[in-house]
Amino acid sequence: MDKTKPMPITPQEEKEIHLAFERLCDFPLKVKLNQEKVDIDAWIEADRARSNQYGYVEPVAFIKKSLARKDEIDRELEALKTKQDMKVCANDVAEMFKFLNFKATKKEIDEMIWEVDEDLDSFVNWSEFRLMFNRNVLDQTGLEPNRMYNLAQFLIYDKNRNGLVSVDETMNLLYARHGRNVMEQKLKELFGEDMHEIGIQGGEINYSQFVKSVEKVQVSMFLETNRGRKAKKAFKEYESKKSVAGSTSH
Repeated sequence: MDKTKPMPITPQEEKEIHLAFERLCDFPLKVKLNQEKVDIDAWIEADRARSNQYGYVEPVAFIKKSLARKDEIDRELEALKTKQDMKVCANDVAEMFKFLNFKATKKEIDEMIWEVDEDLDSFVNWSEFRLMFNRNVLDQTGLEPNRMYNLAQFLIYDKNRNGLVSVDETMNLLYARHGRNVMEQKLKELFGEDMHEIGIQGGEINYSQFVKSVEKVQVSMFLETNRGRKAKKAFKEYESKKSVAGSTSH
């Protein structure tokens, strides 16, 4: 484990955090709009194929209308990027988990929002999102609520937005925060000791694998604190007493 005192988030990290926040805000609407663009492109391509094969083409006005709708969608997506009152809600997280193929109950997602919702309005605004991230960065106990932080981290690392993170994608950010030696340790914690070159960029993991890795580190961090050592000692004593009780009952 890294024993050095962590530093607060840097200006560059704050930019990356804000990009993750922007990506999460209004995510269901963005998915819907982008799918509509895909459907329009598919329809136009199918129409082109029909015209090549049968000499038939849809009326020009209809095609122009479809292209105009694509331009309208682009403007809607651009407007979402510059919204003044961006907030993350439970539906945004649920849709993101669906994209990441990660199972979570509605109760778990509501709790994720509640853990970082300082003003209790059932949303997470930018200042709350930033505060949550900074608290987790500075945490040395493993006790800070971290479910939203884990998601934010993953979105930051997922540079190409394909729902996976790779060694290449995480390396620069980890190096900037921790330096070379600790960076290599952090990479091994995420991707395994041998960091197998799997996937297009090498060492790709999905969100479920990512959460499993970071939760293991967070538990180890807690067990190194005074409270963690006491909990571990109490658990061992409990297991010992249970074992003795079991042996005397036979």
